[in-house]
Amino acid sequence: MTAFCCLAFLSGCSGDSNNNTNVSSSSISVSSSSKSTISVPASSSHSLGSSSSSYALSESPYVGQWYAPAYGYVLSVTTEGTAFTVKTYSVTTDYCLLQKRVSDVSHIKLEQEYVYSNSGKEILLKKNGDYPPGVDYEKVDKLPLACTENLQILKADSGYSFDAKKDFEIFWQTFNDLYINFELRGVNWNAVYEDAIKSVDTIKDETELFEFLSELTVPLGDGHALLIRAPLSLDLDKSITAALENDETPSFNASTQLTLYEKLLNEYLQMSGHDGESTSVQTAAAENYIVENFDNIVGTIFDYADQHSVVKVRAAGQIAWFKTSNNIGYLFVGSMSDYTEGKSTLISDIASDVAIAEATINEALKDLEGTDGLIVDVRFNDGGQDQVALNFVRHFMGQSQVVYSKFAGRGAWATPVQDVMLDPHKENIYLKPTAVLTSGDTGSAAELFTIAMASLSQVTIIGEPTAGAFSDILVKRLTSDILFGVSNETYLDVQGNNYEKIGIPPKIPVPFATLQERVEGYDAGIESAINWIEEKR
Repeated sequence: MTAFCCLAFLSGCSGDSNNNTNVSSSSISVSSSSKSTISVPASSSHSLGSSSSSYALSESPYVGQWYAPAYGYVLSVTTEGTAFTVKTYSVTTDYCLLQKRVSDVSHIKLEQEYVYSNSGKEILLKKNGDYPPGVDYEKVDKLPLACTENLQILKADSGYSFDAKKDFEIFWQTFNDLYINFELRGVNWNAVYEDAIKSVDTIKDETELFEFLSELTVPLGDGHALLIRAPLSLDLDKSITAALENDETPSFNASTQLTLYEKLLNEYLQMSGHDGESTSVQTAAAENYIVENFDNIVGTIFDYADQHSVVKVRAAGQIAWFKTSNNIGYLFVGSMSDYTEGKSTLISDIASDVAIAEATINEALKDLEGTDGLIVDVRFNDGGQDQVALNFVRHFMGQSQVVYSKFAGRGAWATPVQDVMLDPHKENIYLKPTAVLTSGDTGSAAELFTIAMASLSQVTIIGEPTAGAFSDILVKRLTSDILFGVSNETYLDVQGNNYEKIGIPPKIPVPFATLQERVEGYDAGIESAINWIEEKR
């Protein structure tokens, strides 16, 4: 779940059964607060059948209004002719925006994206691929008053006029209603409002508003509290895909932990004595320093390969492996997505990523099955697809077990805590001592991988705390062409610990990519992992 290529597009029904835009999301229950366990894969609790002609569409239990308060979403499912129309509204305390509209949805496609159930209350579960939990929408009698009496005019609509104050209010209220933990981030959101409202009227256009709102998110230090400015339509998936494929799209997010890029940049500035505005020459010199040292770090890693070991590289360069001279396996996983060479891995390519990941991990673990232990390096991995990450974990499991828990929202709107249980894979299982290497760049889906791996008895975590950005990105929009993300979910390890912001602490702390390591040509993380594995032999 990187901030850009793996947004959890929690925005409505897709017209393509393979286009599941929920990377990962918690189940919702408006009134329940109990804890439950979910196994993987989940099974459907209701089926309407494949024929839409057996009864009138208007009699379908899907028709109606559905509310997920911890996500600030309302679904409206209606019928038009021989198909359904699904509208997704984004709601705050005072505002309502039509965020997405999908027409011509057949019964079959609706079933592929949502599961209907009725056990005392009617629920629509928005599916999450093979890995639950998804988002539960509870049926309500009618749309919120804000949607019927104060539906906002969007930029693409006739009669629209730019209103910076209104968009600021929508932005602030969305975070105020849904953000998981301001206290954890050390931010007084009410104080932010009081300061911002004094100057918001001076904002003249969308560019200034984008910069203004970006500054408001900086104190959160949340890599998933991102902003993107791009043309938006009610085909939101298409709009986002086009925006992310355009290198010129303005975007902003702030990381929690110090990243490798930031470390190297700070190191360069300190060594060069630079303090102040940079010229183009100085900027180029800094970038060259970062690239050269990055290549140095990667080169040192692969120097650990035994001279008789074949270094294999797969998944468009994102996954590689080899054996060390002391018969320990090394597996580099640079991302949990982007596995197709020359092709942007966005919404429609999740299935491709999962297939490539599965074929690659099978090949790697078959090659490494005779090793005495394994090092899995996710220090460069800033996320990707949760489905990929969890499928990797299944190859290190000897039995079914809970690997983490999750809930959405806070206070009265908090959903039940869901324990997520994984089953071992059917083949190529690795149960020997396994060290997972982490850094401040290890984020999102890579953190999900780490927290799940940490629950396994043969695994230890070595390195630095992870990025501390667990929640999927809850996508919201303003009346102008500004899209933003909100962290509305909390992940817990099997002991109930929450590592949002602080990151998953390593069992064996080891700094990553220090200047001393680069000068002397060694990798302290790999050295520590080798020593730990040899002690376990």
